[in-house]
Amino acid sequence: MKVVVYPGDRWGCGSFRMIWPGEQCAAAGHDVHVVEKDRRSVRLVMERDTVRDVLVDDVDVVVLQRVTHAYMAQAVSVLRAMGVTVVVDVDDDLSSIHPSNPAWQVHRPGRGLHSWHNLAAACRDATLVTVSTPALLDVYARHGRGVVLPNYLPDHYYGVSRTDSDVVGWPGSFHSHPNDPEAVGGAVARLVDEGAQFVMRGDSSGAGKAFGLAADPVGGGVPIEEWPAAVASLGIGIAPLADTRFNSAKSWLKPLEMSACGVPWVASPRAEYRRLHAMGAGVLADRPRAWHRELKRLRESPALRQEMSEAGRAVAEQLRLQDHAWKWAEAWQQAYEIQQATPRSRVAV
Repeated sequence: MKVVVYPGDRWGCGSFRMIWPGEQCAAAGHDVHVVEKDRRSVRLVMERDTVRDVLVDDVDVVVLQRVTHAYMAQAVSVLRAMGVTVVVDVDDDLSSIHPSNPAWQVHRPGRGLHSWHNLAAACRDATLVTVSTPALLDVYARHGRGVVLPNYLPDHYYGVSRTDSDVVGWPGSFHSHPNDPEAVGGAVARLVDEGAQFVMRGDSSGAGKAFGLAADPVGGGVPIEEWPAAVASLGIGIAPLADTRFNSAKSWLKPLEMSACGVPWVASPRAEYRRLHAMGAGVLADRPRAWHRELKRLRESPALRQEMSEAGRAVAEQLRLQDHAWKWAEAWQQAYEIQQATPRSRVAV
């Protein structure tokens, strides 16, 4: 069974969901080929705005990510009618993105060829949909052809050196989390007034006002290869998520990254964060007073920071990608078997 994996990008989502799992499966002996976006050989044969044919190399399973383009969404059913298995992977509920998130403008229907409606159609027609959280199954795989593949971490997240401190930090970019600082209320501003240092690892433009600070915190993006070291540079991490439909389907990736890097963390009680906390990592805070209390405890206790750092690393050790990559291979095999059992006459084109 030949599998070709087409990541949607070469950054975070593309790496965690497609590139790194695909490479792990290939290393384990599976016939898996990861083809980055600028090297794709897929060609669409168009008749005006309709996809009539798809020219693709000899392949059994095509794995696509975040199919939001109208023509690629059409290509899903065309490929299936040709007998090709199509797996669509989704990591976020794009239909509920916050309007202040730049991705909302890109994916809102009616603006152009990309939309979350196209993604819904692609998932409807796909042989199998893979998602990062159970909540996403209800959004994109109500037809029952869905598998949850949680986010796991590659080896370079483990064993990263870290120097303890009481610096509080958020490993995230404000533009992609425009309403999440509201989860902490005035807790961060109160800590800063008490003498705490607050920083970000990611774009901090606009975050100062959102957290109630006099200025944007120190921040800035880093290459994906340097991200684990950037996360590890934090003394205490935060993972705030507002109580929204979009966030109810978010994965545990951010606190998991902090756990693997030995950073003690405080997070909002969203579903997947609760799941990771139940395994023994981090602490949850459901209101500003709790955020302030838990962060203050960590700032004032090096012993508590060390205890939580060790506990987080122990939990993250169970969630190495190399130990779970077989789940991707198993899902692709399941998709192939579904496709083989589906008469081509039943695939809508």
